[in-house]
Amino acid sequence: MTTHSKRARTAAKVGINRANKVAVPMPGWKAVPPKDDHGYLDLMSRAIFSAGLNWRMVEKKWPHFRKAFRDFSPERVARLSERDIRALMQNPGIVRNERKIRATVENAKTILDLAKEHGSVKGYIDGFGKREGKLLEDLQYKFKHMGPATARVFLWSVGYPLSPTGEEKRWMKGHPEHH
Repeated sequence: MTTHSKRARTAAKVGINRANKVAVPMPGWKAVPPKDDHGYLDLMSRAIFSAGLNWRMVEKKWPHFRKAFRDFSPERVARLSERDIRALMQNPGIVRNERKIRATVENAKTILDLAKEHGSVKGYIDGFGKREGKLLEDLQYKFKHMGPATARVFLWSVGYPLSPTGEEKRWMKGHPEHH
């Protein structure tokens, strides 16, 4: 068996998006607009930490993430120190990916900046109206560890009405539970 086919079989078995081109909701995820910026940071971080990993494992650990990241309060997460980050890197209850942990701290700071400028993350997103492409581009520019598929999963999770890409349409044909 080739390495590629082993990886493909493993990815299919555990629910990993191999190509990172298809942003689809994971079973059990509900597209619900958050009440506040804590909710936006929570959903953004969930999309980031789930990227390239088994989403079921991330979901099981999510209560630990909430505790570790202070219920995703942008104010509290933005103030995490190097010492706090080192402690998170030792926390077995979360995914200990340093780049994703640091991205969460930086993204909290960005959310605070957006709140000053737009009132909230919701205000920032609403400011784009139906310009989905511009919003996706800006999210990837402003936020750390936010690739194209992660940006789409984040927007889907907060209830933004996305137009499925060609790749997503092909994927959904084989997965009617995601329509």
